[in-house]
Amino acid sequence: MNFSILLVLKDRSHYTMRLMNKWNAEKFPYKIWIADGGQDYRVELALLNKQNFENLNYEYIRYPFDATLEDFYKKMASATMKIDTDTTLLMDNDDFIDVDGINKCVEILDDHSYCSARGLMQDMQGNNMYSLYPDSIIGDSAAERVVKQTQKFHSNWHNVARTKYIQAMWKIIQVANPQNFRIVEQSTCYLNTVFGNSYRGDFPWMHHEYSQRIQLSSGDLGAHFPAQESWINSNYWLEEFNKLTEIVGAAISYHDQIPIEEGLKIFRECYHFKLPDLKDLLDTRISQAFDLGYNYNKIDQMLQIMTDLNIEKAER
Repeated sequence: MNFSILLVLKDRSHYTMRLMNKWNAEKFPYKIWIADGGQDYRVELALLNKQNFENLNYEYIRYPFDATLEDFYKKMASATMKIDTDTTLLMDNDDFIDVDGINKCVEILDDHSYCSARGLMQDMQGNNMYSLYPDSIIGDSAAERVVKQTQKFHSNWHNVARTKYIQAMWKIIQVANPQNFRIVEQSTCYLNTVFGNSYRGDFPWMHHEYSQRIQLSSGDLGAHFPAQESWINSNYWLEEFNKLTEIVGAAISYHDQIPIEEGLKIFRECYHFKLPDLKDLLDTRISQAFDLGYNYNKIDQMLQIMTDLNIEKAER
């Protein structure tokens, strides 16, 4: 099966060793690409000695320390380009993945009706974290899928996806350079639906542990996820929302072959569906963000990334 995992590391070493030991004991059958931007060199020493995990097929890549988000984006844009399988799953070291669930997702992608897929995202007690909107995101255009994703928002961060889409995603995020990680997370969720239909299944797939947040030079990453109203009212939100609009708007424009202004407008005008109780606040703040204007130089770079990676355009 033409599939591999990209395991993204930044310290939390005990989680890394727990996961690798579990995979080794189970003889995990797929290749693992490990992109390490942490400071704990005990992990590096352990992973460089492949006799410690002799039942696994993995490639360990040491990156400079992820002190900032820019460092992280550089690592992600580099690491994704090393992947040589058709499909990929982005994974953190505090999650556990079900092999049968991987197989099911890859089978779903094999018929080319979907561009990404996942099963149940469960917490460690087995509760479905995404029970509110169980239906797949399906639409004839990127614009239609983005609206549906907004109306029924769930994270697509860990979806099994076609590798070139993952590569485009992280190169685009690197260009946009958001400084709020909620914007990064939402960018990955939207791009996985811009590029094609997104499957949401009810089969066992991944267990997620609510663990310690990654630390940046600026502080705990958890601080990037305040209550939604506080987030929207923050002094950084206008600029950061415009980065999200540029990312999604450029992808809509490219895929649907429509003018960039139309792609930007589609996203701007549907975003309030995500938080209907805050529609009035969002309308005000999005209008203020629009007045700041967009970075068309970066938008051109995003469009070029999708061209260079041969991301399919919708037939018109």
